[in-house]
Amino acid sequence: MPSPTNNERKPQGPASPGRPGGPVRVGLVADGPPLARLVAALDTCLLLQPLGQAGMPAAAGLRDVPHFDDPRTLLAQPGLEAILLATAPRQDSGLAAMAAERGLHVWRLPPLARNFAEAAEVVTRARQLPTICRVASWWEYVTDHVWHELPWPGELAPRFSDLRASAPAAAGLGHEAPAGRGADTAGGALACSGYALLEALLAVRGLPDTVAAAVGRYRKGGGAGGDTEDAAVAILRYSDGGAAVIRATWDMQPFEQQLAHHGPALSVTLTEDEVQLTSWDGSLLDRRPLPGEFLASELLRFAEFVRSQARDRAAAPLERHLAVSALLETVYLSARTGYPESPRKFYQVQGWPEPRL
Repeated sequence: MPSPTNNERKPQGPASPGRPGGPVRVGLVADGPPLARLVAALDTCLLLQPLGQAGMPAAAGLRDVPHFDDPRTLLAQPGLEAILLATAPRQDSGLAAMAAERGLHVWRLPPLARNFAEAAEVVTRARQLPTICRVASWWEYVTDHVWHELPWPGELAPRFSDLRASAPAAAGLGHEAPAGRGADTAGGALACSGYALLEALLAVRGLPDTVAAAVGRYRKGGGAGGDTEDAAVAILRYSDGGAAVIRATWDMQPFEQQLAHHGPALSVTLTEDEVQLTSWDGSLLDRRPLPGEFLASELLRFAEFVRSQARDRAAAPLERHLAVSALLETVYLSARTGYPESPRKFYQVQGWPEPRL
């Protein structure tokens, strides 16, 4: 049963499922760092109508929307068409499977799962479902709004990429809490603060041949009760002789989100706010801001996918998210073994075809 709240309102009477023009009736299950941003995005999204929420303290969620103590109770509410999930990957995967059994569409934040094997199961299940399964994609947000509009003077052909992701541990976009437990999450600073840029890196460079990495914990008292990393560094080597360097940290100034690709004649730099093109001598060729807010854009996109039944378009990022899972697990494996490791071995072990990114 719903737990009592001060300003609770009852869900509106159910309209016919899939009615054209009406908002998609959704439930929200969220907690941790993404919650406040999701609540703000939902408050402004006229294409989604929240019928209930769970997973968070009642006072921290949406105003005037019924709160349920158990997410499973929320999934059983009449009139519900879709569920929005933003908890830990372990819980999200289980709830997504339950939602699919009830014929509900699913929107999730990445990562797909705690490791590559589980992520492959998520993708396999999503491809078999008649319902829409959407995993949010920052790279699609970049390409749709800015990337394809840039006046590229020639082929980028990056040979070196530099990824730097540093954020307050309690303010990340991803699921993982600052003291995340490896049994529930896909990782720490890299999987949380660095995820969006990792997706963008793989979209342009593809999977590397090898990864040499190290991770560690350094925050005083910051990771109590958890076993995920506060810092991760990695060197990626590619078959064409190119390379990339990754650094992801929590609570280490300066806070930044930046991915730079450098080619023989052209460089491109992505941040949370803009994309820049520069020539080989550092001259600015173009500079484009990223409009709006990522989560608000994603929710609008999801609503449009549901109403138009665009199942394949909604699922398009899944292969790229699977590749990020392979890269994350390779970083953590290399940090444990002390040797370079290949992300392709995870595809081989699972019998999964290598990605076409």
